[in-house]
Amino acid sequence: MHVLALDFDGVLCDSSREVFVVAIDTYAVLEPGSPLLEELQKLRDEAFGGGDGYLGHEMSRRFFDLLPLGNRAEDFGVSLRAIEEGASINDQGAYDAFYAEIEHEWLDGYHRRFYDCRDHLRADNLEAWLHLHLPYPGFAEILRRHADRARPAVATAKDAPSVELLLDVLGFEGVFDREMILDKETGVEKTQHLRVLHERTGADFHDITFVDDKVNHLVKVAALGVRGVLAAWGFNTDREHQLARELGFEVAELSTADDSLFKGD
Repeated sequence: MHVLALDFDGVLCDSSREVFVVAIDTYAVLEPGSPLLEELQKLRDEAFGGGDGYLGHEMSRRFFDLLPLGNRAEDFGVSLRAIEEGASINDQGAYDAFYAEIEHEWLDGYHRRFYDCRDHLRADNLEAWLHLHLPYPGFAEILRRHADRARPAVATAKDAPSVELLLDVLGFEGVFDREMILDKETGVEKTQHLRVLHERTGADFHDITFVDDKVNHLVKVAALGVRGVLAAWGFNTDREHQLARELGFEVAELSTADDSLFKGD
């Protein structure tokens, strides 16, 4: 059977609000003297409270514009540093160059503390944390509709406890077998997740479709021979849609997911 490997954040779950909140909480720990913190805290509190006004603020718009260019938790901090420093970043090359100038100790520290801040938020106020995550309308039903055509899997940089808590809340109860949920402990790169799925299911790489909302992830796994699809409903912009098409990846909308994700199964 075909295997459908799905990223979590930006494919199965709209976690943009939670990412924004925890990214700012983490930045406040590492950069307590930042001149942006007072304004960021106001935006963070509005997002946490369920308001949408924060989305129109210049800093929020810039944060979400930079989001598709990163890969891991530290990239949220890199985006906030870029905003604070007024860095001009319009493409992947400029982002990678800015990232390379940041000291490794800071990056590692942000990565660790991001998960600490998420864990504390989840432990202190589970209900509020759950409400920071939203489903993409109709996507769970699409997966159920094609359950006999492809075995679904999660391939994510998120931690498994968070994923398992959220899947049921988002309407995916019973969709994923536990052994098909591969989290950040599987490896840094999504190629490692796909290799594990290949070994675990026996599926050839060309029988695996990988759906992510970041072009750079699709590029890295392409050498394995999997079919990559960009989820246009996730954390990306027209910039990434155009790049994905130029690189030969299909760009799927929720309205076309039935055909795009299960093509040829």
